[in-house]
Amino acid sequence: MRKRTFTLDIPEVQQIPSFMKILDDLSVGNNVFLVGMKGTGKSRLQEQVSYSFFGRKRNDQKALPYEIINCNQWTSPIDIIGGQTLNGYQEGALSKAWKEGKILILDELPKLDPNTAGLLNYALAKTADSDAVILNGMHEPIRKHPDFGCIASGNTLGKSLSSSYVGNNKQDASLIDRFSGSIYEIGFNEALERQVIYPVVVRICIAIRNALLAYEGATGMDGEDSITLRTMINMQRIYELEMMREMGIKDTVGNMHHTVSNGKTLQDCLDSFFWTMSTEKAHSIKEAVDYENYINNYKGAIGKEEFVKEYHRRK
Repeated sequence: MRKRTFTLDIPEVQQIPSFMKILDDLSVGNNVFLVGMKGTGKSRLQEQVSYSFFGRKRNDQKALPYEIINCNQWTSPIDIIGGQTLNGYQEGALSKAWKEGKILILDELPKLDPNTAGLLNYALAKTADSDAVILNGMHEPIRKHPDFGCIASGNTLGKSLSSSYVGNNKQDASLIDRFSGSIYEIGFNEALERQVIYPVVVRICIAIRNALLAYEGATGMDGEDSITLRTMINMQRIYELEMMREMGIKDTVGNMHHTVSNGKTLQDCLDSFFWTMSTEKAHSIKEAVDYENYINNYKGAIGKEEFVKEYHRRK
């Protein structure tokens, strides 16, 4: 086991209790599985952990510290171990990560066809072995780099079919066993959301989510509508652009943003989110969060002062 110096000067360390545990798992050769509903930040966590594991900072302009397989029903053996394509031989993500000492990210692992997923079994059983060897798509032996690790994620664990996430498959128990003892539930994390998202945006988003949970609990609905971290980040991008235009603020490269006719706003984002619901449900949620009052005030003097303070802190 190699002694490591992790990069820990990031919000996730304090705001995600499992962050250090995941790093410890990887450092001793355990495969990690992150399970949680859509938009809870699993993909972001996979990438950030990979950077931290190698003592690097996110987006440091160097080669990525991971190889990623975006798992789905069309993922092929070529994507995993490599094989011949129309353009010649292509190395698979598992083979490259295994050889070069990177983290193998298996994004949405349960969406793999179980037979294709079986190609991972042997390698993932040997993650902790210092001298393990696998064969790539050309049947060439590849010795494992000591830095190799694996982080998988999914909306479900893959032990059964899901009515909410119909693209997922039931996986073989032997594959799930490769992650035994290192499976983490990733849920909504308000502490992280408040760290990452502008205050004006995160407050209304959390209020809407809580109102949705209360409404769906009272009506027996299945939670198909949800404000996730991904939702907040999407809305935040528009909010920042809107406020920069509203206040004539220059961006990081010195460009001035001027108000434009019919430009997109945070209200447009929120209205779009409500539009996907039934009229009765949307009306109920809006009343619960005092939506009209929020829309009338989020660009007021207090809101602008709050934005400027947070904008400069981030930049």
